Amino acid sequence: MIRMLCQSNRSRRGFTIVEMLVTIGILVVVAAGVATIFASVGDTVAQGRKLSELNQFAARMERVMREDFERMSRDGFLVIVNKNANFGEDVKLYRGDRSNPDQNLFGGFSAEEGRIRRSDEIMFFARGDFETTRKAIASNMVARSSEAAVYYGHGQKRVPDLVSPDSPTNFFFNPQPWDNNFDPVLDTRLGVETLGLVNPNEFARDWSLLRQVTLLAGSEGRGQQVPTELYGTFGNNPDPTVGRRLLQDSARQVALQPAARSIFTSLSGTDLSIAPDRLPLWFYDRVEPASYPVYRTSGLVDIVTEDLSTIRNMIQAIAVTEEPGAYFNYAPTEPLPAGGDPIVVTKDEFIEQFYRNLSTSPEPADALSLNLGRYLNSGNWDAGDPNQIDNIRKWMIDALPSRWNLNITGSQPTQTEFVAGVRYEDIPTRLMYPDDQFPNNDQGFLERAYAEANQEMLGASVFVPRCTEFIVEWSYGFVDNRFSAGNPDFKKLIWYGLDRYVDSNNDGMLDPAEDQRAAVPYAQRSSTTAGNDPVTGQSRRMGPDPQLIVGAPTRPMMAGGNPPPLSPDEIEIATFGFATRPDEEGAVWPWPKLIRITMRLGDPTDRDVEQTYQVVFEIPRPE
Repeated sequence: MIRMLCQSNRSRRGFTIVEMLVTIGILVVVAAGVATIFASVGDTVAQGRKLSELNQFAARMERVMREDFERMSRDGFLVIVNKNANFGEDVKLYRGDRSNPDQNLFGGFSAEEGRIRRSDEIMFFARGDFETTRKAIASNMVARSSEAAVYYGHGQKRVPDLVSPDSPTNFFFNPQPWDNNFDPVLDTRLGVETLGLVNPNEFARDWSLLRQVTLLAGSEGRGQQVPTELYGTFGNNPDPTVGRRLLQDSARQVALQPAARSIFTSLSGTDLSIAPDRLPLWFYDRVEPASYPVYRTSGLVDIVTEDLSTIRNMIQAIAVTEEPGAYFNYAPTEPLPAGGDPIVVTKDEFIEQFYRNLSTSPEPADALSLNLGRYLNSGNWDAGDPNQIDNIRKWMIDALPSRWNLNITGSQPTQTEFVAGVRYEDIPTRLMYPDDQFPNNDQGFLERAYAEANQEMLGASVFVPRCTEFIVEWSYGFVDNRFSAGNPDFKKLIWYGLDRYVDSNNDGMLDPAEDQRAAVPYAQRSSTTAGNDPVTGQSRRMGPDPQLIVGAPTRPMMAGGNPPPLSPDEIEIATFGFATRPDEEGAVWPWPKLIRITMRLGDPTDRDVEQTYQVVFEIPRPE
């Protein structure tokens, strides 16, 4: 018995193989579960951190934009361009993108991989404290202004030109203010697929939203003190008075920085052959012919030597009789308007005619004849002169820093009529210059400083990198009065722009038969859709004539009171300006009450992820 008990006790000292396997299996399952839990927690924390960073970035964006909109002045004008990138063709997020969430949205346009993406633009004028973003050539010479034109829109990169990188005329490596960012060989518009060649703007993840602030520095003569160490260092001219002129502020440079002659591209050119003894010099005259215009499209120019009052007087006067095509100054690579002939009319010739009272139109007095329509006592909108409406819209479009064909009204332009977006680069295209690029003297040092300032400006206007979509919509504050309480569209705010649908059923697809329409093209509302005033019981005012706002004829309403959808390749350009006939009561050009900005941002680490942000801004009331 004793021996047997001992053997029994000895047999209980260990585990059998089966018990060990079961135990190990349980531990494996538990470890896997714990690992899964920790991995899930880690992913949640990482996603939360990523979302937090994106939200913080979005909050910073909103603060900047809200400050800009709060400073908007109605002494200027407002331009909103609604367009789809690549004229409505599908655009991939990245090269391997295989998604197609809008295949049911617009037949014939969205059948390929990718999706239709918006690339809108907005420009307005603001008052505040503004300073140039260009690198200062002299420490105490910095351009500042209390007025500015503020522009938001996608930028456009240039294609690297590797043929002659050290050539001064190679705009990729040597950016210059007279570059219009137009490539006559390769189509570099957003979303365009170019077979056999590389378009740096093809994929949406590579896009960047720009915020370009153009200072309105006023008329020539706003001088600054020139540092004594710069006297006689530029120009190699034995006459010291000429050297001083090269360094002074003028209508073509401010604080030694290039300045556009006008906010209107068609008036930006200079022709020294007209009156070389009276026109101001700038220190780059010896490099390029003086007749070249300075383009804000180059991405290097953020100064214009005009102010708001001058701009207002000019646009109201010249729109009475003429359009931008009568004044356009062409560079050799500049495409001509459809059916147009080369025109060489500069800002100087315009000044001779406009300000020196040569008894020809346009002249300042013509501004009093501008007739763009008015409200009648009946509440209807009385359309104005169609030619003047067309002209003033063209001048407003011509004021955009992006390049547009001057013949665009409200109809669809062809792809060749769209010229270029504002240039930018993620990094400077040239960090080092050849040893013999600049003379080894004071003049060469200035030239190098100017070239380096151009390089740094290429990325100065980048506001939101990886901005895969930018949508601008506007509202008069009208609500839809066709539905009763309980209907999801009851008192729904009406937003205008291109047709846009949202995935309201969260199935990952956009379908007009199932999803909600978020915005509609502008159409003049009738007294039926306006409804009666709840106080007076009378019919509310109808909307303004669509020709004034978007340059399009009145669109017939569809069944149910909705405007017809636009084709994805169509463009809406809404313009809002000044009081049209100040001598008559009620002669107003109605401005929107609200602006809605919708942006999609590509995730910096996950190429398939996009985050959508939306914010609404209220337009300031008239001052």
